[in-house]
Amino acid sequence: MTCEEALASLEKSLGEKIQNKTEFRGEMTYTIPAANLREIAKFCRDELSFDYLIDITSIDNSGEEPRFEIVYELYSMSLGAHLRLKLRVSEAAGSVDTVSDIWPTANWHEREIYDMMGIKFDGHPDLRRILMWDG
Repeated sequence: MTCEEALASLEKSLGEKIQNKTEFRGEMTYTIPAANLREIAKFCRDELSFDYLIDITSIDNSGEEPRFEIVYELYSMSLGAHLRLKLRVSEAAGSVDTVSDIWPTANWHEREIYDMMGIKFDGHPDLRRILMWDG
C-alpha cells in the first residue's frame, strides 16, 4: 500500500467523519470531530499502518469557540508517511478520549497537555501533573 492508497482508504471508509482536509508540503491533515477520535485513530493504526504517534500538541485559541485544538502527528514506518489528525475541544467540554491504549507514547503527551492546558483525557490510566507543581 502506498501513502496515497492509505489516505484514499481512510476517506472511503470514514470520509463522512472528516470535517476538513488540508495538504501542505505533501503531508495531509484531517480535521475530525472529537467524538470520532478513537475510531479514526484505531483505523489509522490497524488498517493503514500508522504505527507511531510522534507527538500530540495543543493550541489555545483564547477568545474563540471551540477554544482548544489538539493535533496528533502520526507516522507510518512501512509507508514512510506522515499524517495529522486535528480536532477542536470546547472549553465547556474540556475533555477528549485518550489514545494512550492505542499508541502508548500518548501517555506522557496527554499528561503534559492536561498539565499545561487543563484538557482532560477520558480513560487515561494515570492523568496527573507531569511538569507543574501542584502545591
